[in-house]
Amino acid sequence: PNQPLTTSDCNNFSANGVTPTPGTQLFQNFSVACAGSFSAADPFRPFLGLSTLELLETQANSNYNALQASVRRMVGALSLSLAYTYSHSIDNSSDRGDTTFVDSYNLGANRASSTFDQRHILNISYVYDLPFFGKSSGLVKTLLGGWQWSGIITSQSGTPLQDGGGTYGIQNTNFGDNAGVGNGVEGRSSGSRPDLIGDPHSSPCIPSPGPGPLLFNPCAFVAPQGLTFGNTPRNFLNLPYRTNFDMGLFKHFKITESKSIEFRWETFNTFNHTQFSGVDTSFGSSTFLTATTVHDPRIMQFGLKILF
Repeated sequence: PNQPLTTSDCNNFSANGVTPTPGTQLFQNFSVACAGSFSAADPFRPFLGLSTLELLETQANSNYNALQASVRRMVGALSLSLAYTYSHSIDNSSDRGDTTFVDSYNLGANRASSTFDQRHILNISYVYDLPFFGKSSGLVKTLLGGWQWSGIITSQSGTPLQDGGGTYGIQNTNFGDNAGVGNGVEGRSSGSRPDLIGDPHSSPCIPSPGPGPLLFNPCAFVAPQGLTFGNTPRNFLNLPYRTNFDMGLFKHFKITESKSIEFRWETFNTFNHTQFSGVDTSFGSSTFLTATTVHDPRIMQFGLKILF
């Protein structure tokens, strides 16, 4: 009793994880004081000689609005379904595991599109009874008639850029934490951000240094000046649009009145489009803003199902 906390005591604090959905009073991490070695005192911290302690509070908030529309239509042998969502999710913390606020005294500076925000999502699905060889007979009808073609077309806008740890967009990880805001707690620290000095959507100023293309212009960012937080907004760059085609061809082969075999031939990402799913967001990295990962290539599968 009556003894000050030490750095080792900080490791004994933990909080149960909660994943918020759009609403109010969401959980957010803050950096607050925890006693540490006085030899490690940082003269720029408000409490000299104190290290960090993670505080979990219901201070974050979010707002979600959406327009949703769907249509279903039968046109002869074609069954068509269309669904479209135009939405915007805004918050200052998207998940229990998000990084801490860069500026704990200005929560509004973190307000931006949610890390999972997708402005446009369009899904089109169809099933078409192929009319070929429907009036044939014998083996021709058995093998070539009665086929169905189905598919799903998805077109959607990209989510905001995040690094592998789920932190907010562009991170200043290689030029030091000028403002001293990184707390190093459980991998959720968020250091100073770079300064934005140009248009990141302009043509890249350098050739791509990696196997993937440069999706944004790295020369639009510079290291923050002095003890500033950096002016790069949270979640303001998005991954590219993604348009994907999945298709299937299937047919039922009658064995008896109560038994049949269903044959399926299915393809995912049918046209084998390259669709980028990740970008290096570490400012100062040699591959900064270069595409690093892609969605699955074309996958094809065959299947047989016995129905009885």
